[in-house]
Amino acid sequence: MLSSRLRYLPLLLASGSAVLLAQTTGAVQGHVRDPKGHPVIGAKVVLAGAGLQGGRTTVTDEDGAFRFGLVPPGPCTLTATREGLNAAKAQVQVGLDKTATVDLAMNAVAAAVVEVLESAAAVDLKATTVGGNYTPETLSALNVSRDYANIALLVPGVSQDNAGFKVYGATGAENNYVVDGVNATNVEFGTKGKNVPMEFIQEFQVKTGGYEAEYGKAMGGIINVITKSGGNEFTGDVFAYSEGAFLKTGNKHQNDGNLSKPLLLEDKTFEIGFDVGGAIIKDKLWYFVAYDRRRENQKLQIRLAPNAGDLAPKDATRDLFSAKLTWKLTEGQSLIASVVGDPETITGAAKTPQGSLGTWEGKSEVGGTDLSLRYEVTGDRWFGQFQVSRHEETNSVLPGSGGDQIQLVDQLNGGVQSGGFGRWDDKKFTRDNITGSVTGFLGNHEVKAGFDLQTDNADIHRGYTGGQQVTRLQTSPGGDIYSHYWWTTADATVSPFNAPSIVFASKPKHQSQAYFAQDKWTVIPALTLNLGVRLDQTDIKDQFGNTVVSLKDQWSPRVGFIWDFRGKGQDKLYGSFSRYYEQIPLDLVIRSFSVERNPTTYNFSPTDLTPSTAAEGYVGTASSIVGSYVEPVDTNLKGSYTDEFILGVETTYRSLYTFGGKFIRRYLGRAIEDGLDVTSPLGDYFIMNPGQSSPAGVTYPQAIRDYRGVELTAERKFADHYNWQFSYLWSQLKGNYEGAYQGIGGIDGTGQLDPNINSAFDLPEFIVNSYGNLSGDRKHQVKANGSYQWDSGWSLGATLTYQTGTPISRLGYHDGYGRYELFLTPRGTEGRTPDTTRLDTSLAYQMKLAGKNRVRIVLEVTNLLDSQTATVIDQRYNFAQSDVGQTNSNYRGPFDFQAPRSVRLGVRYSF
Repeated sequence: MLSSRLRYLPLLLASGSAVLLAQTTGAVQGHVRDPKGHPVIGAKVVLAGAGLQGGRTTVTDEDGAFRFGLVPPGPCTLTATREGLNAAKAQVQVGLDKTATVDLAMNAVAAAVVEVLESAAAVDLKATTVGGNYTPETLSALNVSRDYANIALLVPGVSQDNAGFKVYGATGAENNYVVDGVNATNVEFGTKGKNVPMEFIQEFQVKTGGYEAEYGKAMGGIINVITKSGGNEFTGDVFAYSEGAFLKTGNKHQNDGNLSKPLLLEDKTFEIGFDVGGAIIKDKLWYFVAYDRRRENQKLQIRLAPNAGDLAPKDATRDLFSAKLTWKLTEGQSLIASVVGDPETITGAAKTPQGSLGTWEGKSEVGGTDLSLRYEVTGDRWFGQFQVSRHEETNSVLPGSGGDQIQLVDQLNGGVQSGGFGRWDDKKFTRDNITGSVTGFLGNHEVKAGFDLQTDNADIHRGYTGGQQVTRLQTSPGGDIYSHYWWTTADATVSPFNAPSIVFASKPKHQSQAYFAQDKWTVIPALTLNLGVRLDQTDIKDQFGNTVVSLKDQWSPRVGFIWDFRGKGQDKLYGSFSRYYEQIPLDLVIRSFSVERNPTTYNFSPTDLTPSTAAEGYVGTASSIVGSYVEPVDTNLKGSYTDEFILGVETTYRSLYTFGGKFIRRYLGRAIEDGLDVTSPLGDYFIMNPGQSSPAGVTYPQAIRDYRGVELTAERKFADHYNWQFSYLWSQLKGNYEGAYQGIGGIDGTGQLDPNINSAFDLPEFIVNSYGNLSGDRKHQVKANGSYQWDSGWSLGATLTYQTGTPISRLGYHDGYGRYELFLTPRGTEGRTPDTTRLDTSLAYQMKLAGKNRVRIVLEVTNLLDSQTATVIDQRYNFAQSDVGQTNSNYRGPFDFQAPRSVRLGVRYSF
């Protein structure tokens, strides 16, 4: 608990190590030289900007060097003065978690003041990090989703899967999401756990690789956003957006693909909001407040008989809000309090409608509120931060009119559902963090050390309406055969039958700690070495407080170099080696260490739970109970990690264009998964590292995921009214293991989100033919975006994405699992999904009014070309394990398609 951790606060503060990880600010450094190029010692350097309370001042050292840390992102002005020399000025754009390098030249008093515009280096000469930074000005010219995280798709190496964003081969459940320094990653599954609208954002950053030791909890990327902070000037916006209500094209594939999926007939969104910021006390106390209400109304049409043609409404209301206070306590000390919330309620079709009203009508509640309090302190040669935070999250799906009835799934009629709501979940999560770091400048060394103490808690309740899930399986001479599935007690038995139906409840948690130390060592002015190490530790505790898994000694080396090969501060050759350990979501402890026991019985009754030996004989499977009090754990269990190697180059041309190229190699070093212990008479699963010896009676192979990529980039920064970015990525992704999200398999062949307990190694037969091209393998990806702004107030932006298709496999049905988990031929060798292209555009007009008031009207068209190519292909080859040959007539047919063209209109009044 957070309160128990706070008892260490006085000790941490006294030790001088208690300061926050630098994820919310940037830095500025450089040199001041005289007309002959000699260092100017003792020059006064002032950094000023709208985001700085009162500005910052420092003095150059014996090398003429200066530096500023904890600088809020945004435009700033540097001014250097010294007696006997004229002042020198420069404009600089400070990026989130970026170091801007600026050199100032001072002339003799008789000469003119030297003023340089946008003098910061186009490349970061202190970091090997790859990814991208985006400001509100850049994003306003492009058509990007109203949800901040989708901005990540602009970055090379980022694509999508059903869990989120794939980064250089890692799945969408392996990233770390940070909002105002708060770990906002989904607690249960490791996916995105927070929504933030564009108007709240000060800067957005994606780190796709090469990041320093201070960053962890991800085997993919770091997605980092900070919200606005107000300022001395009173400013604000009032805005409204509408999408899908007009000019939207229809679905061209209404009769294609998986007919069990409902048809989306209508999808309309409308949102309205405001944001205001200003000063309570000028240069001392600032505020920012924002609110955005978003409503989405969908109309779905059921396509399964006997309810085919019935309409199912789905209405969502999301309240997004943000508030921040920035208080300059004294010169060099600040306190920042932040609140970001995104609660959402969905009514109507709370789950996919595939039957009568009672099976889908209900309420879903998601989202929550994040709170943080951050202390910043700066000195002449050191700076640091300290933060306490809480992330709150709800993810509940609750029944409506069918709340007391049993749900029947009729497999003899295509899986149509009738009766009650079926499975429901009431889930709440919290995450408490205390994070800190301190940075010191010791000669040519920028040394940083810090810590992260984290506790994740879950409060889970789930069950089935009517106490069970019933499936009509087949007919027989004795009558229709039904299967029954439910949650039961720890001591339940099938023979003799004593397995009552219960509501499953669990309150497990994780306690983790991380510590890091790193050094940015400027060996010579043109060469910097980044040397770092990180230690992560996690204790997984069940609902009774027992430690069931303890992952220690998770050491992550991070080493890299940056060589300014022309010595002008505009080019670099760089390389890095990094190890990234997984932040294990709570799904593992909830399902494997919470006495989750599930009986499956077979009989001739649609309601009675008692098994029938006659029905079992027809089905060919005995009634059983899966699950146990606590799944066995391999005594040598170690944490999951990925190793990464990057070698790249960047060069600047005419201070306007930046060109780059890099090679990326990422490979899975170790995974945590579960598998069947074939020596256990109870059929127990156990938690293991695949490929390592275990007492399971079978050796499962090592988990392999190997990514290789070559990436080329080009960028023109904004000047003369326009800018653009371009990237090309060739990549290859092979192995026998997808990762935290399994892209294929599952009950309908379209994937499984169960981090660390996916089905990849559940049974020995699942590993046959499992090595090959993984589902995230895309050979070629092209991304381009750009914008043009006219003096008249008009602007035009466009984003183009082209991707080659992903591999197709031939999946077989496993009777015992009731899922498609068998690879009938080597993985990924049955062709590829079609290539996809998407063009999004934005046309805007900004009208200037009196003073600083202005009105901006925007027309955004998503998928302008109305490309509706298939994105998901049916990979199910047969419908029964005993089938010989193809029995699924839709094999290699489409399951899903690109969304049709849609138009969004927006208006914003700024003051």
